[in-house]
Amino acid sequence: MADQEQANVSTYLRLMQHNFPQIAIQTVLPITRGWDSFVLEVNGELIFRFPMREDVLAYLQKELRLLPVLEQSLSTPIPHFDYIGHGDASYPHMFVGYRKLGGVAFEDESITPQQLAVLAPALATFLNELHSFPVEQAAQAGVQTHTPEQWRERYQERYIDLQERIFPLLDVDLRTKSEQLWQDFLDDRASFVFQPVLIHCDLACEHILCDPQRGELTGVIDWGDATIGDPTLDFVEFHRRHGREFTERVLASYQGTVDIAFWCRLDFYLRYLPYSELLYGSYSANEKFITKGIEGLHAMFRE
Repeated sequence: MADQEQANVSTYLRLMQHNFPQIAIQTVLPITRGWDSFVLEVNGELIFRFPMREDVLAYLQKELRLLPVLEQSLSTPIPHFDYIGHGDASYPHMFVGYRKLGGVAFEDESITPQQLAVLAPALATFLNELHSFPVEQAAQAGVQTHTPEQWRERYQERYIDLQERIFPLLDVDLRTKSEQLWQDFLDDRASFVFQPVLIHCDLACEHILCDPQRGELTGVIDWGDATIGDPTLDFVEFHRRHGREFTERVLASYQGTVDIAFWCRLDFYLRYLPYSELLYGSYSANEKFITKGIEGLHAMFRE
């Protein structure tokens, strides 16, 4: 463990002991240092998340409002924040803890094709329940609402951001191809006629927990990006990880609307990841993400 990470863990351990003296802390294991939060596993049974920046707090507050009402409508477990702690001068943010959800991540390489086939309907059931959650109730919990036109504006704003912050870093070929990709997407009005629903909006395979033997989902975590928008976005990582055939297996049991532009939008969202890495690298002054994003663009446009 690096010295800075060790110092962070020591700070977080002290804050947990101060806020929750009832927890007899025996083991503390760093799970991940993601883009937004540092995550610790405590005693093998609790998960604590510590936001790494001030702007992450708004997303955490959204989870605190949304998840208690959402969990009543989902058959798949989601985090229930039993512990809400407060920092001090050394760490001036709130932090949260919840009982660890069981299962293995859906990205686990040991999941067999046969098990994947059984898990597809379970994923569809989860999305059926999530996407049918009343949007008015989600909005009351502080979730941002987007009409299709506002959804287009959301990506228009990101395109402008890319033009200002990222395109100057790209060679002529990457910039030209990127401009064409974004303009084609934004100019295709047929892509912006979907029915907005509550979406997870960051449904990466590492955020889905499952029991492959039983063909069941055991949890879905990391809801900070939840919003009301395009349901297609919640299918993107299925396709990225397991391909179109698997995505179609999930869709076969999906009860939501699949409009005529579904696959066109999915194709664009699949290509969006390098741009997301580039923007994160630019805003956080992290050269590693900028390098990774540019390499991702080269690989994407070679395909």
